[in-house]
Amino acid sequence: MAKKETVFLLLGSNIEPREVYLDKVKELINRDISPIDYMSCVYESEPWGFAAEVAFVNQVVILQTELEPLLLLEKCKGIEQKLGRKQKVMMGYESRIIDIDILYYGDIIFADERLQIPHPQIQYRRFTLMPLVELASDFTHPGLRLNQKQLFEACDDKGKVWKLNNRAVL
Repeated sequence: MAKKETVFLLLGSNIEPREVYLDKVKELINRDISPIDYMSCVYESEPWGFAAEVAFVNQVVILQTELEPLLLLEKCKGIEQKLGRKQKVMMGYESRIIDIDILYYGDIIFADERLQIPHPQIQYRRFTLMPLVELASDFTHPGLRLNQKQLFEACDDKGKVWKLNNRAVL
């Protein structure tokens, strides 16, 4: 039997109904990948890397899986497609129904043309680091050897991030 690994996924949407898409993606993750063990609060944030009128909602979930990284990626892409996400036609970032990013897969470092783990943008994104700090502030990035709190404190991202239904900007 394969060893179970702790996986951190970032879920995001900025196409209405954003929160419904977050609920549906969690249902599909529970059904098609593995039961979710922990969930952060839902955060809203300004779009990162492009302009859009609707803010993103983001949430980090933690689960255990025996799926190898590329099979996990395939399952995540399948869930995105089930919810209506289309293949990108342009380079760069764009609004999306749902996005599932594999942030961490245990303490492994994995590099392939389709997938990099840890996610290569973690340390640059407040909207990713805030829910990570909430759930696992002491979890160490296996490449950078800094924990999530240290990454957050060093992050230069000035984008506004706030808890959903709590408009105080953090």
